[in-house]
Amino acid sequence: MRRFLIFCFFIIPFISFSQFSTIELEVKPVPEPFTRDSSVDNWNRSLPAFKKLSIQSGEFLYWINYCRSNPERFWDSVIAPVLVAFPALNKAEAISLRSDLIKTGKLSMFSLNTALLTTAQQHAADISQKNATPSHTSTDGTNFGTRMKRAGIKTCANENISVSSQNILLSVLLLYLDIGLPELGHRKSLLNPNLVETGIGSASYGKDKDQFFMVQDLACSQQ
Repeated sequence: MRRFLIFCFFIIPFISFSQFSTIELEVKPVPEPFTRDSSVDNWNRSLPAFKKLSIQSGEFLYWINYCRSNPERFWDSVIAPVLVAFPALNKAEAISLRSDLIKTGKLSMFSLNTALLTTAQQHAADISQKNATPSHTSTDGTNFGTRMKRAGIKTCANENISVSSQNILLSVLLLYLDIGLPELGHRKSLLNPNLVETGIGSASYGKDKDQFFMVQDLACSQQ
């Protein structure tokens, strides 16, 4: 069994809160669609900051934009097969996720915000290099709100972080499922039509560096 750690932190005007869950799953192949969506790949590659992403961060961006481009297809081609492979994930949260995807409908795909990309990657590297406990607070005590302000983001900001031992797709799906998190904070951020800019950071994590630590920062349009 491998453990997945999922954290979420929000800063909305006058409100801040965080959520956390831990999920253990057996190690086995994760089913993925046989073909990639060229429209999503083309969109991602057209973003000026795309070349700055690591392979893991690029995959993370692909899956969340694949979902936003066609939520129902995302369920049918991605989530449903994973639920068959990992029946422990097929809980009430899966039923509500299908409903939320259909209700939400198509959303604009995320664009990359260079400032968010920088702060996300710096935070991932900081936690990883010092093998610190996963947190929204940097090892020097800098909190999420301060990091967002330094990045030029004043309101409408959100951060998802996760640690996992298997592939990126499974890590992303656990954010959408939000098992054990009544507020469904990760899901709401990923399906929020007002959050349209993102930055994604990744780093090897753990004593043996056999896990990966992902940081996703999101914001409303900063234009």
